[in-house]
Amino acid sequence: MMSSAFTGFVLLNEAKFDKEKFLKDLKEDWKITLDLGGEDENKEKDMLVGNIGDIMVAVALMPAPIPNNEAVENAKTNYRWPDAVKVAEEHKAHILVSLLGEPDLIEGAKLYTKIVSALTQQENCTGINVLGTVLNPGMYRDFTKYYEEKDMFPVENMIFIGLYAVEDNKVSAYTYGMEAFGKKEMEIIASSQNPEDIYYFLQGVADYVITSDVILQDGETIGFSAEQKIPITHSKAIAVDGVSIKLGF
Repeated sequence: MMSSAFTGFVLLNEAKFDKEKFLKDLKEDWKITLDLGGEDENKEKDMLVGNIGDIMVAVALMPAPIPNNEAVENAKTNYRWPDAVKVAEEHKAHILVSLLGEPDLIEGAKLYTKIVSALTQQENCTGINVLGTVLNPGMYRDFTKYYEEKDMFPVENMIFIGLYAVEDNKVSAYTYGMEAFGKKEMEIIASSQNPEDIYYFLQGVADYVITSDVILQDGETIGFSAEQKIPITHSKAIAVDGVSIKLGF
């Protein structure tokens, strides 16, 4: 199977891919060896195709910016990184990363974040275009290390939480990345809660839904304490496509 959760783009300020450094960083930082098989398969100067266990990994240099101004548009959603748009505008090339055949989505996600983190060590890496946004490479790598050390699902690498202001000083929020795990995206609409509380509540629910393989049913409630009963409804999404799960937080 192929999942959109495990395809990403590493932004570069010049069209160069140091394959040896990537393989070395992957091994030194994460104790992962990419089995490249026969030499014939990797004759391409700017591409690596190999296996890590049962998972096929493809890493390829694309000597041009991401088409259709996609990176720039995506970067506009990242309110946590002021340089995101500038980085996206100035990138000259990108590395495409794909994982094929993940039998376990959670373990696949952990592996994927380590591969991307190893690529952030490329000297010409400036950003990462994933989850409908552009992320800071150093922050991405720090998150990967944090979740690996805690042996937890790398929720901040795999699920983007978007926040935006609405009228009357209220805040709405959405997830991006849930569908890759077979789940509906979630939204909080026009909440009076503190933005930081909204962010961490939505992130906590996302982590719980993915790692516990939970389906949030229309008409039920959810909470992280006996007293907390947040209503759940399903309806047409506002900030993302399709139908989303609304949490009345």
